Amino acid sequence: DGSIILDMSLMNHILEVDAENFTATVEPGVILEDFQKYVESLGFFYPPDPGEKRASIGGNISTNAGGMRAVKYGVTKDYVMGLEIVLADGTIIQTGSKNRKDTTGLDIKDAVIGSEGTLAVITKCLLKLIGKPEKSTSVLLCFESLKAGIEAVPVIFKANLNPTALEFIESKVVKLGESFLNLEWPDKESDAYLLLTFDGSAEEIDNNINRLRKTIVNDVQKIILLEDSVLSQNVWKIRGCLVKAVEAVSEQEPLDIVVPISKVDSFVNYVNSLECESGMQMISFGHAGD
Repeated sequence: DGSIILDMSLMNHILEVDAENFTATVEPGVILEDFQKYVESLGFFYPPDPGEKRASIGGNISTNAGGMRAVKYGVTKDYVMGLEIVLADGTIIQTGSKNRKDTTGLDIKDAVIGSEGTLAVITKCLLKLIGKPEKSTSVLLCFESLKAGIEAVPVIFKANLNPTALEFIESKVVKLGESFLNLEWPDKESDAYLLLTFDGSAEEIDNNINRLRKTIVNDVQKIILLEDSVLSQNVWKIRGCLVKAVEAVSEQEPLDIVVPISKVDSFVNYVNSLECESGMQMISFGHAGD
């Protein structure tokens, strides 16, 4: 009641890719997945990677979408260099530019990013691109408990291993994902997992994975290197579908819960104790890095 919905799906054109300045100008209805495939075909990379790959760029900006690669690359706002916006009275404002630095006045675009449509309508987006990484490799760390997995997160950060993605997942939600997609998870024995990705040069990735092995050798039950592309894709498909897999077997109101990294373990322990007290099933998964 009292809401207005604007369908921007026909404003779905990639207007420019500026190879010299590493920018792209797009309309807000461009689909994230389509945009990423297009710029990667040109040798560029647009890092924001929220769970919903078919979301629009305008929607990502309006919610300041984060996602799995936020650990290394940051969130959507870190890749918005400028916006064309329309205010409620019809005034059109151009904010930002292709300059990497702005020394003139308030940055209006930063107020609009994440405002969820309450301040202006986004009609054009100027986005920052980076060079496409040479290679990407994922690693699955298997733990006897989610507590052990969560406790390994600050250890990984302290070792400065610089993962691209870092996700924590309980085994009981993995089973929902397997059933939902009819795919198989590569481990059946552990209670919890950390799923990491490293990207960059082959030498850099190998070095970081070797350092990872040495860093957590005493805590992890098993380390599975997902070098097979099909296996890696299947594991990430299961991770990507978990929200939908949970929705398929329950009634819920989805909500992102955000706590400091140092409090993730405490929060998960609280959720597990609440499950025991209430008899209501509760499952834990999410971004361990942001």
